[in-house]
Amino acid sequence: MISVNNAKRLIKRAILANVATDKKDLFITPLISGKHGIGKSAIVKSVAEDLGGTCITIEGGTLKEGEITGLPYQYEDAQGAVKFRFLPHYAVDRIQAKERQIFEEMGAELGAGASAADVLDGDENRYALNDVPAQKRIELLQSGRIEPVIVFIDEVNRTENTVYKELMNILLTKAVNGYRFPWWVFFVGAMNPSTQNSAYATNEMDPAQLDRFLKLKVDGKPGEWIRYGRATGISPDILRFIKEHPKCLSEDSKELEDEEKPAPSPRGWDMVDTILASEPMLRGFFSAKENEPDAVARDMKALASAKLGTTVATMYFASLVQPDHALSAEEVLADDAKLSGVSTRIKGLSVAKRVQTCDALIQYLKENVEFLMLSPKDFDKVKKQLGALVELLDPSTRLLFAQKIAATTTDDGNSLIELVYDALGDDIIAMLDLSDSTRKLIEAS
Repeated sequence: MISVNNAKRLIKRAILANVATDKKDLFITPLISGKHGIGKSAIVKSVAEDLGGTCITIEGGTLKEGEITGLPYQYEDAQGAVKFRFLPHYAVDRIQAKERQIFEEMGAELGAGASAADVLDGDENRYALNDVPAQKRIELLQSGRIEPVIVFIDEVNRTENTVYKELMNILLTKAVNGYRFPWWVFFVGAMNPSTQNSAYATNEMDPAQLDRFLKLKVDGKPGEWIRYGRATGISPDILRFIKEHPKCLSEDSKELEDEEKPAPSPRGWDMVDTILASEPMLRGFFSAKENEPDAVARDMKALASAKLGTTVATMYFASLVQPDHALSAEEVLADDAKLSGVSTRIKGLSVAKRVQTCDALIQYLKENVEFLMLSPKDFDKVKKQLGALVELLDPSTRLLFAQKIAATTTDDGNSLIELVYDALGDDIIAMLDLSDSTRKLIEAS
């Protein structure tokens, strides 16, 4: 869980990463998950204030079908032809008006001129200035010449089903009815915890939808709420009571918690790469204390954990500080039959890195061993390399390597150990839990 104060800073880092990258069609959209009443909307409004911008809040639970995407109306153009347009939602209308103002004031400076994509999109994007380079975007925001807008869509998953689909489309594509939102518009969603046993009446997000968000699970801590209460003038008697009885601040129920676990994905790694790469460019938006190396490291780990899961994120950051790196299968197999070139490196690896090297080799053989067997000479070399690798391993890793080989089936359905049996050595084979009949069959083959 992420505290309210930390959530504010993490959201700020996440949405600004969209400004500092030139990647196309990758939108980092924070999705705040937490119990009702913890201050999700206050967090987003505070981020907008920090950036000198505006927060437009859309209450998802009150929307009706078509309200957010715009209602159609009929009109006649200059030639008298009957056409249709959409009356935009008030938030979209305000953004379009601001975009036109920026275009008229800065269009020449920022390279005004519709791109091919804008022309295809129609009149809705005729004031678009979305090709501004990343560094220029940062300068415009820091100088205050362009004031950002955060569109905060609250209670995304407590809407009618049709409205839910409309909101998801806007959040995930940053577009509505042919209009693409400008780069200085950021989206943040908020949802109540959603699980099978949840006490909240919610729409369920499928894994593919959830993967396109950066989900931040936020928890309101009593100490933070007390500081908030002092700043906003809540009665000292109430604050003293909550301090003495912190469990009385809010209901503590498993049915009110979010039990979904983040998991890695290719899109998730792309988002994490964008966030990590953007951090040095965005330091001007943060205080000296927030830019201290330890603080930045904590934030980057928290954002990576929110997207990839704690275990994967921890493994990744640990790999950055470890002097030794596991070898790829290609590095091992590119060596000679005795592994003369990589043997010293393998001996110097930690146990964990040796296991990773062995796992990479098994995966490679699982996918390619039948192809390697087409050349008896090359396959014989591979088996000698496996034998040499086994001799370089410590006893526990050696046994684990053999056990994994014994449990692996190739992509073509063959038992891997049958194909490389003679490369493992009699002592290793003896330690494997193979029946006499199985061993005899393998040896005969």
